[in-house]
Amino acid sequence: MVPYKLMYRFGLAPWEWRDVEETWRPILDSESGLEPGRALDVGCGSGRDAVYLAKRGWRVTAVDFSEEALATARRRATEQGAEVEWVQGDVGRLDRLELEPGYTLIYDFGCIQGLGDPSRQRAAAGVSRLAAPGASFLIFAFKAGRHIVLPRGMDQADVVALLGGMWELEHAESMASDHMPAFARRAKPTVYRLSRRDGTPTV
Repeated sequence: MVPYKLMYRFGLAPWEWRDVEETWRPILDSESGLEPGRALDVGCGSGRDAVYLAKRGWRVTAVDFSEEALATARRRATEQGAEVEWVQGDVGRLDRLELEPGYTLIYDFGCIQGLGDPSRQRAAAGVSRLAAPGASFLIFAFKAGRHIVLPRGMDQADVVALLGGMWELEHAESMASDHMPAFARRAKPTVYRLSRRDGTPTV
């Protein structure tokens, strides 16, 4: 497992090299864009996405295990006048956080890809239990492999194997950009968009 607390303490969080506005523009601003509702940020890090969505009218719950990351996230929200529910906890144990099901949008930009297999399975089960029927799930991952400073990653086949029973893969889009270091671009950062199958029983 990636030592997230240590990485945040030393300012190394490669999953945060994304352009947040560019990430969300096609999802929110297209003709079929998502309407504001309840959103769950799984592994919120420094809160960039949570604050951005809150300012766009979403009711955001943001979960992270790292005290350092959450402290930065709270400062960001205060500075930008955004209201977010911050929750410290293990994303592999979402069932223990007393979160209310019914999120219409769930997203993970770098957390689940760094977990061991048992924690990945628990995180996927927790996400599925908390999602509303037809909810959207965005998950960011580098390609699977042995990386020096990046998480172990997930390929599309890994994403489908982890979530395919409850979710349908709709789209996969590269997040590589010129402002990323070359080693990060080579790791093929990708965002996968899935929708929860209507009528699927919660677990």
